[in-house]
This record gives sequence, C-alpha cells and structure tokens, in this order.
Amino acid sequence: MLNKEIIKKGLGLLSLSVVLSSGFSTNLNAANVKLESNHNYLVTETRPNNIVLADLETNKVINECKTDETFSPGGIVLSPDYKVAYILGGYGEEIAGYEIETCKKVFHTSLTQENIRAKSLFGLAVNEDGTKVYAIYNRTEMLNDRYKVLPPHFSVYNVADGLDAKPVKSFEMPRQTTVVSTGKDGKVYVVGTDLYEVNPTTGDIKVAKKIVKWGKEGYSDLDSAANYIIGQQTGDLTALYATIKYDDPKNPSEDAGTWYWGITSVDLNTGEIIQQNISEYETLMFTAIRSPKDSNILYGVLNDLTKFDLKEQKVLKRVVTDHTYYSVVPSMDGDKLYLGSCLDDIAVYDANTLEKIGKIQLSGDMGSAALQVFKTK
Repeated sequence: MLNKEIIKKGLGLLSLSVVLSSGFSTNLNAANVKLESNHNYLVTETRPNNIVLADLETNKVINECKTDETFSPGGIVLSPDYKVAYILGGYGEEIAGYEIETCKKVFHTSLTQENIRAKSLFGLAVNEDGTKVYAIYNRTEMLNDRYKVLPPHFSVYNVADGLDAKPVKSFEMPRQTTVVSTGKDGKVYVVGTDLYEVNPTTGDIKVAKKIVKWGKEGYSDLDSAANYIIGQQTGDLTALYATIKYDDPKNPSEDAGTWYWGITSVDLNTGEIIQQNISEYETLMFTAIRSPKDSNILYGVLNDLTKFDLKEQKVLKRVVTDHTYYSVVPSMDGDKLYLGSCLDDIAVYDANTLEKIGKIQLSGDMGSAALQVFKTK
C-alpha cells in the first residue's frame, strides 16, 4: 500500500507541473473554418501559443489560432454557443477570448492591475448565457520594500466590454481555491479546501460540501486536488481525494489503516453533489470525470486509464496508456474518451471496453492545457 508521502507527492505534482513557455507572437489568423451542424469537436491549447480546434469525426486538427498571450497555465473554456474559446494566459495574469472559427480576438482583460499582481491557475468560467466571464485569482501588492499578500478575488467581467474589459464586480474568496464551473441554473461552484457555492450577483459564498475537514468518523482528513477545467460541456465537476480508513478509529494511525480514492462531484445540470470513496488506492490519478451516459461510471487517468463503478466502489477495468496523460474527457454521448495534456497527441479510447481506437496528432505539446469537447446543434 502506498504511503502518505507518495500520495501527497502525486496529488501535489500537478500544481508543480505547470511549465511556463516563453513563446509569444501577435495574432495571425489561420484559414477560416465553419462549424458543421450536429458535429463533434474538441478544443485545447498547445505550445508555443495556439488554440487548437479538432474535428472528432475525423480526428484531425482543422484550425489553429495563434494567441497574443503566452502559453500557461493552459486553462481553456468555451462560450455556451461554442463560438469563443476563453483562455488563461500570460503566466496566469491574462484572460482572452478568441473565435474558434475565425481566430478573431474578441475579449481581453489583465488580471494584474497597476502594482497589484494577479495570478490564476485554473480559475476561469463563463456564465450560463455567455454574457459574463468569471475569474478567481490570487493577488499580491508589489511594494517598494516588500510584497504584501492580499485576499484572493472573484471577479465578474462583461463579455461585451471586448478587448479592454475591467471587472464590473469583485469580492474576496477563501484561499486555496482552484477550479470554478457554472451550473445550468447559474450557480457557480468553486473547489478549494471546501466545495463552495457562489452567487456571482450578490457575492454570497456558502460551503456546499466540506472537503479537507470533512469530519467522517473513522477516516483521516482528505488530501484533495482539482486543477483541470474539464467536463463543463458534459455537466461534470469532479475533484479527487485520498483518505485513510483507520483500523482503530480510537487510535488513528497512518500505518494502521487502508488508503482510499474518493470524489467530491457536482452534476452541473442538476446541482446534485456526491462525495464518496470509489476504490482502494491502487494507482495514481490526476483527473477523474463521470460519464454523461451513466453517472455511476467514473474514469480516471495518469499513467493508466481506469473505469470505476461508483455504487460498487470497485475497478471495472484498467489499461496502461502509451504515456502520461493529465486529463480525460468523455464525448458528449459518453461513447468515447479523449486523453490529453502532457505531450503532443490526444488518445481516443472506447469508453466501454477501454480499447484504444484512435489518436489526434497536434503540432505542439499541450503541457498543462485542458480539453473541452462539444457537439453543435
């Protein structure tokens, strides 16, 4: 059984794996493309500074947009109409929006303002009707003789403000928050030491589910991580956790207990939240996501791809991948899985059998960039 230090190293590795790229270029439009109706696509980012659009019917890249913002950290989300990809760039200090058909830049804001330096890892979302951009970021006041750490902010931007957008509303957030996603009902869910439900209009914040200090009798505190923006289109926000079930709860010891994987997961379509163990800790994973076809099925990935049964809390199947993949995203119908991040290819797997059935070759590596899938109407 793996010890706690190995597990902590694994869960913490992702935040250290955001490798900064030095590539920079002005925006050069690629050949315009037209999204087909009733068609499946994928968007991601690659080095040195590209937004990539892939056709999932052919597994081919059909457009590549150069961005003005330097690559890193790789957060990318889509507008609800699938027309605009919003990215976190400039080493986490900028947000920009580009039309994926034309490569036209339509939105930009700098999180850093004057001497208040701002950094965001993956705190980016778009609201349910596509009129607002949400950002969560850490702030530091750069003084002449010292750095002063300020409270993190949640900021709201109007998409209509275009290339010089400024926050129309900002309020303080708890520390150690990372991923943010918007529910179909407009509620905003933020993962940190707890799962927070945020009202972006009023600034009200409440704990929707305790995470680290979950208080479950007989178990250790949770070691939790959520660092990838995946699952918005399929309606899933899932954070992994690791915990020990003590052999003797009255005398808890890391050396006398069983390690388990678990998830804290939000169904963004319904607002239902589940938190449960999924299996004993047998393999390291960076991301996990529920199937849009069957919410009882969960997939996790890093150096292998694993399929879990949540009700039975067991592994249904596990296969070794060709190399490390940081993120796994199901197709909109749940029949296929797309494994990405890390290098310059996206592996395609059958979601039922976990058989590798294809590959999407990219021109540059994805590093820490996320994947987003969608299907046009």
